Amino acid sequence: MLSAKFWSLVLVSFSGLLIACSTPGRSYTDSSMAETLEIEIMPNTSKMFVYRLRQPDREAGEGLRIERGGFMGSEGRGGGVSIGSSTPKKLEENAGYVVERMGYCKEGFLVIDSSVSRFNLWLKGECKEGATEEDKKRFGAKQTLPVNLKK
Repeated sequence: MLSAKFWSLVLVSFSGLLIACSTPGRSYTDSSMAETLEIEIMPNTSKMFVYRLRQPDREAGEGLRIERGGFMGSEGRGGGVSIGSSTPKKLEENAGYVVERMGYCKEGFLVIDSSVSRFNLWLKGECKEGATEEDKKRFGAKQTLPVNLKK
């Protein structure tokens, strides 16, 4: 008979695997979309940002066509991403993952606005905490950062 210690280890390992598989935050990053974080620290210390996924300019015109009477459902056809009812949630999860991992929003954020289209998805938000002196030194007042995070 196997020991309780063994079964505890199996349970902990399985729980960790379930949590890892259900962790939200990285949709659409395997596509050809460019991922950026536009940041701006306001004079009142508010930390604003726009998280964006968009088709690179040189490719945006390629694959664009007018469809009549149908929806292009596959990501592969014509580039971009498939749009569905879960897209806004996935976009918000991506933004949350990025601002946390890049150290910009430490206490979460509020969604101000967002837009979803096949070739350009963006979410504008404001961090729940104000900018510290360290944040101002690290990020400056305003810039656009490429997102290069390990999955």
